[in-house]
Amino acid sequence: MTQTDALSIPLPEDDQAIQWLWDVKTPGYVFDPSIVLARYRRLRELLDTGLIVSLKANSNLELLIRCGHGFVDGVELASLGELDLAVGRIAATKYVNNPSMDETFMRAALASRCVFIIDSLGQAERLAGLMGKQPAPQTVLRLNAAELMPGRRREPADHFGMSPQEALLAAAALSRADVPVIGLHSFAGSHQFRVDDSGGDSADLAHALAAFAADAAGATGAPIEFLNCGGGFGERFHDDEAAFAAYRERLAPLRRRFRLVHESGRGIFAGAGLFATRVRAVKTLGGRAIAVCDGGLSHNFLLARTESAIKKYARPRLLRRQPTADGAATAPAQYVGSTCSRADVIGWQPEAIAAPAVGDLLIFEQCGAYHPSYSVSGFLSLGAAGAYIHQSGASE
Repeated sequence: MTQTDALSIPLPEDDQAIQWLWDVKTPGYVFDPSIVLARYRRLRELLDTGLIVSLKANSNLELLIRCGHGFVDGVELASLGELDLAVGRIAATKYVNNPSMDETFMRAALASRCVFIIDSLGQAERLAGLMGKQPAPQTVLRLNAAELMPGRRREPADHFGMSPQEALLAAAALSRADVPVIGLHSFAGSHQFRVDDSGGDSADLAHALAAFAADAAGATGAPIEFLNCGGGFGERFHDDEAAFAAYRERLAPLRRRFRLVHESGRGIFAGAGLFATRVRAVKTLGGRAIAVCDGGLSHNFLLARTESAIKKYARPRLLRRQPTADGAATAPAQYVGSTCSRADVIGWQPEAIAAPAVGDLLIFEQCGAYHPSYSVSGFLSLGAAGAYIHQSGASE
């Protein structure tokens, strides 16, 4: 695999090869658009379908400017702010999708010729009520995965989408307003892509959507043209080519009847981002070295693992400002942020090492998706982390 085909930012073992990281103002993120494009192309190839990009995973403007042209099948937008970023910069189809979409958001999406993903009957009726002289938008009905496949999903039901019964009512309401329903959509959740023939895997969800298409077409009087089968792809989706081969085979019968698409944010952006933070203070406590950093949960909430029942902390790459002295004492290292929250733990080095020193740099990999956008920066008025673009290879 060449450098430009890499699916994560290269971090060679030789510290001299990554000296450029010392120039990053911390705490900060580093994004590589060439990696974003390589990951998009690879996932699209493995699926052999269209691939919509969820901008909620990473809505950094500079990154979007550099790689948005490559998102040939469109982008999914979950807020008015994301729509503002995409308009004028994304030529491909723009899909808007949010259960709380109000009239202001809807009017902006209508003006921008977006496709609406309808989450509820009330949302369908609200959109129908806005129809006037402007051209009607295309719409897609979102089906709740658990309701679509009762008793067959492993994960708990979420609050997104509609039951099949409500979706038919929404289809009828849109049809009465001459708003075309062109497709169906469902999403089972993050990290839920699997092919195990369990009766609730990703291929079964796609087939359940296809089975419902006839009912939806009956409610509107027009055929369903495409299915958005969601995604749930992990950071390292490319490690399991056999699963994708089995998935493609099981979707083959649907290709004769529908245009198939998937969507992803995590799979596309994850490996294209690093998080960098500097050590500001060091102490020893309870047999471990504690490195207090200038970046923590206020800048990278996901590293703190506060939403995980079992906290498996990331192990960062440690770049030392100075070589360690011979015979230096060693201990496991815990990496924490600078807030007064006991949850502000962002990394762990279980093996005994010489203690980090003030000024050393920590690099966390796989931080390109949600890490920058899912963090609350208001605590202690610390401000948000910076963002930098690094091009490891030529993008297309």
